[in-house]
Amino acid sequence: MIFTKFTKIVEYMYDLHRRNFKVYFKPMVAPCYDPVVTNSIHWVGHATVVINLNEKILVTDPVTSINLGQIKRLVKPSLNLSSINVDYILLSHGHMDHMNYTTLMKINKSAIVIAPKNLSIPLKILGFKTIIILNQDEIYNDDYIQIKALKANHDGRRYPWFPKADTNSYIIESSFKKIFFAGDTAYTNAYQDLSADVAIMPVGCYKPDEYKEMHCSPEQSFKMFKMTKCKLMIPIHYKTYILAQDEDEVTCTTLKKINDGSIRIMEIGETIKL
Repeated sequence: MIFTKFTKIVEYMYDLHRRNFKVYFKPMVAPCYDPVVTNSIHWVGHATVVINLNEKILVTDPVTSINLGQIKRLVKPSLNLSSINVDYILLSHGHMDHMNYTTLMKINKSAIVIAPKNLSIPLKILGFKTIIILNQDEIYNDDYIQIKALKANHDGRRYPWFPKADTNSYIIESSFKKIFFAGDTAYTNAYQDLSADVAIMPVGCYKPDEYKEMHCSPEQSFKMFKMTKCKLMIPIHYKTYILAQDEDEVTCTTLKKINDGSIRIMEIGETIKL
C-alpha cells in the first residue's frame, strides 16, 4: 500500500515537471490589457482578481510572479499591482500560489489586508499596517464595504509539515454590488443559498483524483454555483500555472459544455463591468 502510494507520487511529480520543463522553452503568452474601470472585475491570472467597487480597489490572492519556485507562468500578468493604489487585499489561505511574498512586497502597505488567522505573523513581517483576521462567519465593516468570511473546504497550511490551517471564502458587499469569492475549495455544501450578483469560482487543479480532496473540478464548481442564488459565475484558478495534471484546454471545453448562459468565461487581462 505504501509502495503503491509512493509510486503514484513519483509518477505525478515526473509528469508535472515534464510539462513545466517544456514551458521554459516557450515565451509567455501576452494577456489582454483591458483597463480597470469603475465597478468592474479584472482577471490578472490564477486566483488574482482586481475588483473595483465605487473606486475602491480590492485584490484577491495577489500572485503576479513569473515563477513559483521551478514553475513558470504561462501568461504574463495583465497588471503591475505596484502601479495601482490597492485599498483591500483578500487572502484566502497561505499556499504559495495564493499568498506570494514577492508580489505582496510590492503592494502599498496602506492596504487593509483581510486573511485567516494563521497569516498574521508573515503579513506583519511584510510590513502591512492594518491586518484584519477573520474566522468563519466573522464580518469586517467600514464606511465603504462589508466583507464576510466563510469556511472553504481546503487545507491552507503553507507546507505539508505545518499544522492544518484555515482557508476562507469571502462575500464582498458594497452599496452597489455583492460578490462572492470562493478562493480555493473542494466540493462543499457550505455555500448553499448564498446570494450575490457574481460568484468567482475556482475550476483548476483537480487531477489526479486525489486532488479533489482539496480542489473542485469544473463540474463540481458549477454545481456549487448552482446551489447558491448568485446570478453569474466567473471561473478562475486555471490558465496561469501548471500545478496539477488537468489541462486548461479540457477545462475550457468542459466549461463551454456545461454553460447554460450563467458562466462568463474570461481571458486573463479581461475586464467585465458590473
